[in-house]
Amino acid sequence: MKEVLFPALARATLIAASALLPFHVSADEAQAPAAPEWAFPASISLVSDYIFRGQSQTWGKPALQAGIEADHSSGLYLGVSLSNVSDSWLAGASTELDLYGGYRGKLTEDLSFDIGAVEYVYPGADWKKSAFDGFNDPNGLNTFEPYVALTYKWLTLKTGVVVNEYFGWSNNNSPPQGGFAGDIDAGITDDTSGSHYTELNASYPIATCWTLSAQVGRQVIRNSTGIDVTYGKIGVTRALPQGFSVGAFYYASDEPDAFKGFLSLANTHSDSDIARNTVVLTLGRSF
Repeated sequence: MKEVLFPALARATLIAASALLPFHVSADEAQAPAAPEWAFPASISLVSDYIFRGQSQTWGKPALQAGIEADHSSGLYLGVSLSNVSDSWLAGASTELDLYGGYRGKLTEDLSFDIGAVEYVYPGADWKKSAFDGFNDPNGLNTFEPYVALTYKWLTLKTGVVVNEYFGWSNNNSPPQGGFAGDIDAGITDDTSGSHYTELNASYPIATCWTLSAQVGRQVIRNSTGIDVTYGKIGVTRALPQGFSVGAFYYASDEPDAFKGFLSLANTHSDSDIARNTVVLTLGRSF
């Protein structure tokens, strides 16, 4: 009787264990679902001034900005962002549309990289819309710029090179002896393709919900004189509930004389210090 009972009991135990096993696996999978293949982070923000490498793109006025990315788990990404700009600085422009994409990955736990390119698009903009007579041959402002960045923990070193003309700047629309009222000798002497920048960015959490940000960079305009600019910023961001955030930043540069009292391309008489030191306030929300 024992010889029959124990094998039967063993078989019953194995069957019961086998029956339970799939339920244990399913429970584990339910607790740790696979990471999604795609993510779509988006944001919208209001800034008191739109500063790009030390230079105001909005003639010192506020900008409404929005953007969205498509991020793949492989590291590939595509993105689009939008901002208003001023035709006093960017001939005939009212909107900037940035189309970008690339690949992000990790070299070590603390060291990551980002290789990509961005196309700055200005719908309807053209240097022929400049109000200055004699410096308005047709020339678009769209600019294509590949870039590469290395990030170590909270520090990022980034550089990029313009493939075509730098925002349409040429010896026709921005020449020495007439292109810049603040410095008559400053201007473009030849093809500006190959213009490049290098910058170091820091983003460090200093307390719960608080992040300290800093930047220093240098923009070099190829075949030019008197208009290269060194720029930087420092400020803090405060994260708020529901994805909101506020920030305050101080921007500074070694503003070239050419950018002081820059005359409006829209009307030739109003002026602005394009690369002046300024404080920028931000309000944003991430989705």
